[in-house]
Amino acid sequence: MEMQEAPATAEVEDKGKGAGEAKKEGKAEEEADPGLYSSLQNPNEDVYAEAFHTSKPRRELPGNARLYRVMCVCLSVLCLILLMAVVVLGWKLQDGSAACSYKMCNEMVCMEYIKNTRATCALCPRGWIPLDKHCYYLSTFRLTWDKSQENCTKNGGSLAVITSQKVQNYLSQEGYLNYWVGLKQQESEWKWVDNNMLEKSYWRSSPGDGDCALLFSRDSAAKNWGKASCSSASYYICQIEY
Repeated sequence: MEMQEAPATAEVEDKGKGAGEAKKEGKAEEEADPGLYSSLQNPNEDVYAEAFHTSKPRRELPGNARLYRVMCVCLSVLCLILLMAVVVLGWKLQDGSAACSYKMCNEMVCMEYIKNTRATCALCPRGWIPLDKHCYYLSTFRLTWDKSQENCTKNGGSLAVITSQKVQNYLSQEGYLNYWVGLKQQESEWKWVDNNMLEKSYWRSSPGDGDCALLFSRDSAAKNWGKASCSSASYYICQIEY
């Protein structure tokens, strides 16, 4: 009986020795690297913070919002400047700083207008010459008499009607070419385009032949009218009233 129990006792002792050695090895490893176990038992707080942070939805960057605000402010300022410019321009136009039209003011009205407002008043269109409540235009191209009259009519006037020495002298001095005037022979009588009969004339000593009248500005104003065919081309003088 004693010989049979001996191996069992030896086996128990061997197991006890093995467990003790395992404990010693574990303790030795723990003593060798104590930080490894502490890190596993107490994980870093950043792990939880990082996991918590990634679960939140992303927000729009504050820089974009600032950019939009700046753009809105700039557009608002620009609109305000444009509005002020329109208001000032409208005020100036209503204040009378623009020139009045030659159709809307005569000589006396314009003089009073200039005196009160210190503005300019255009009696005649640009390129026209004012004289005795009329505006005169000396053409720079040639047409027949009928085409010249038609062109003057389109501008609200007619070929020039010379009824005074003052107008005759002035037009003779202003021009330096030969110009059609509004005088034409009809049934052996000379008439102006306004249907008035010719009273005072300034014919040359040798006026020539034709049914339409020309003003030869190079000659003396006392006698510088000539006659020519109405179908020939020449420069012309238009007139309008103001």
